[in-house]
Amino acid sequence: MNLIFSSVWSLKQELKIVLLAFILILSLPIAAVFMLTNAGIDIISNKLATQNTKTQAVEIHDPKDGSVIASITSSMHWPLSGVVTLEFGAIDLPYQPLHTGIDIANEKDTPVTPFMDGTVTYAGEIFWGYGKHIIIDNGNHTTSLYAHLDKIYVYPGEKVTMNQIIGAEGETGWATGPHLHFETRVFGIPVNPRTFLAGNP
Repeated sequence: MNLIFSSVWSLKQELKIVLLAFILILSLPIAAVFMLTNAGIDIISNKLATQNTKTQAVEIHDPKDGSVIASITSSMHWPLSGVVTLEFGAIDLPYQPLHTGIDIANEKDTPVTPFMDGTVTYAGEIFWGYGKHIIIDNGNHTTSLYAHLDKIYVYPGEKVTMNQIIGAEGETGWATGPHLHFETRVFGIPVNPRTFLAGNP
């Protein structure tokens, strides 16, 4: 009797291992899509937003078929001046596999402005990652994120303009020194901010 019980128990353990392996294999494609859409990857960035060399407009592409669904001709500018310390798509371990924005360093409390007019959708703080940060809906499926702030001067739902100070540079969250992590997203996926902005901050 003990032999039968131990055989069944042993088989139960093996079934659990097989089931866990099966679940892991099924979750790999989901994890891969999540990682690809939450990393700064040029091949993905270049499919969602491009600059029209004739008109200088930024064209937003439908992720399903690549067709142009919006053309942005609004004024845009860098959210602050400073030194670029980390580019989009650069290796950023242990924080991110590939950097999802551009880091711009200046002195702590340097004023930060939106790169384009929009509506604040988030203004708050998490103790890790972005720290104090703001997310702005800039229209045409485009959002922008301003992270590691020392101070936040706006609230969710507020309409903001390019000349308005929305926060102050800091080093909250995962930051090794005062800087602004500036991120642009199309359909929620990180896109190289240099697609929208020429030159340097």
